[in-house]
Amino acid sequence: MTPSYRSQVPYDWKTRRMYQDLPFPVSEYASRVKRMKAAMQTADLDAILVFGSAGDPGDVVYLSNFIPFSGNAAVFLPVDGEPTIITDAVLHGEPINSFAWMTWMEDFLPVHRSPGEFASAIKSVLKRKPHARVGLVGRDIVSMSVWSEMDGLGTEWKDFWFEFTSVKSIRSPREISLLREVGRITASAMSSAVERTKTGITESEVAAVATGALLREGAHDRAFGTIVSSGPRSGIKHSYPTGRRLRRGDMVYLDMGAAKYGYQSDMSRTVVVGGASNEQRRVLDTVQEAFDTLSGMMRPGTRTSELMAKAEEIAGRSGLRERYEGRIYLGLYVHHAIATSFFEIPSLGLPDTVLRKNMTFAFEPMAHILDFGTAVIEDCLLVTRSGAESLTPYERVHW
Repeated sequence: MTPSYRSQVPYDWKTRRMYQDLPFPVSEYASRVKRMKAAMQTADLDAILVFGSAGDPGDVVYLSNFIPFSGNAAVFLPVDGEPTIITDAVLHGEPINSFAWMTWMEDFLPVHRSPGEFASAIKSVLKRKPHARVGLVGRDIVSMSVWSEMDGLGTEWKDFWFEFTSVKSIRSPREISLLREVGRITASAMSSAVERTKTGITESEVAAVATGALLREGAHDRAFGTIVSSGPRSGIKHSYPTGRRLRRGDMVYLDMGAAKYGYQSDMSRTVVVGGASNEQRRVLDTVQEAFDTLSGMMRPGTRTSELMAKAEEIAGRSGLRERYEGRIYLGLYVHHAIATSFFEIPSLGLPDTVLRKNMTFAFEPMAHILDFGTAVIEDCLLVTRSGAESLTPYERVHW
């Protein structure tokens, strides 16, 4: 399609292609499109519409390698044609300055930041030929003001999220290679941060060491804000680093992850400054037992419900819920997917899942206790034929 969005700098396919930077050859994306189209045919769909945003770009990234810097994006994929990107994520009116050069998809339709214009562009693409049944992925990402403009097409919408993420959850060899790279970067940053976690240093100084290491080792960005939490606030888990200086006996919670080409990593450790007390060790050892036992069960054919049942057995034997009643969250089976999205199969809170070879996810058994601290071990894991392999290999016990 000929670009119709008025800009001062060209963003046509020839210009975009000059600057293109893909993590994989186009054949990788063609393979993804082919597998997705097979799933669409099984579901009797004419097309799918995949939404993403700056806050949740993962599904759009998977298909297109386009990361909306701000605003929204949608990939329209017909079962018998080529894909199109529609986006209102255009900074100061210039698509070429707004990551338009990142995608391999030739048909790129930018619009102004207007719900009506974004919806109208989607409707115009849908009208190119009749698409009676269209699958939706990420409908909850789009505002009601956009969706309210989508009436009157005569389209039958079908939720396609489960089918989409089922295809996406099996990582290709190239994806696994990139995930190993972001995992290596993250583990290196964690090692640097742990080495600096000593009496007298501030949380912010430790976070600076971690963030600097992530970028120095080749990350494009952080997957999320680096967390370094100690002292009274460490028991609330998610926090931000402050100027508080670490003290002997502190349980310090470290959580960080690298991002590269939209692929992410996630890794946590707990460090006890100067060594753990008996009470701290009891909690930390329970988390370590859960990590070792459950990760040892992870192989193709294992159900996530089996892992949860074993975790509850360990939690019951530990007595921690009774000991810290009213103060503790004990989640020894917490896990979430890892690649371009954190919350897809397999993840806690989603349907019971059978683990399959080449699935990847972050596994983070944890106990966070108010006025005590956060005990956690988190690694990114790859399901192999024989078991689970860490993609963030680094020493786990720091107490």
